[in-house]
Amino acid sequence: MNTISCSKVFLVLLVSLFPTQILAQNAILAVCDEVTFKELCKDTLQSDPTSNSATSFEDVAAIILKNTTSTATQISDQYTNLLNQGVYRSTRGVEKAMVNCIKYYKDAIGKLADTSKALQSRNNIGVKTGLLAAKNANFFCEGDFSKFTGSDRYPGDNQGITFTMLCRIVYQLTITD
Repeated sequence: MNTISCSKVFLVLLVSLFPTQILAQNAILAVCDEVTFKELCKDTLQSDPTSNSATSFEDVAAIILKNTTSTATQISDQYTNLLNQGVYRSTRGVEKAMVNCIKYYKDAIGKLADTSKALQSRNNIGVKTGLLAAKNANFFCEGDFSKFTGSDRYPGDNQGITFTMLCRIVYQLTITD
């Protein structure tokens, strides 16, 4: 009973002392209810300290776009490291697929930079074009690895899927078809 009373007092104090931050954070997380990948949206926002200052769909989209770019960079770096370590040199085709994947993700990073500029200037056509081009990186990379099996199989399954999902979240937050 005493623990419950302390919890209630703490909650009341927390809401009393920081009402706008708590309400704002809940409102921002509610934005995620408007997208297909709700949990990824919420997890991304909760892990990013800049989400506390978000006040609009565009702010949330910009935060998720920043995380999308970070994910693309991590994937590109991962592939570069694997290539440099010689992990995929056993088969010439696999090495070429890895080089292509690095190129696809570097291109995606450039497209996401363009998308960020378009988002800032509220250029929805630029946002749409940039996101559609960027999200293809995972699709093309998977395609290049589709003929290989076993240890030569595509190394980016989960991160690539997350990248594509993040692109989709930004798209849904900014584009009304």
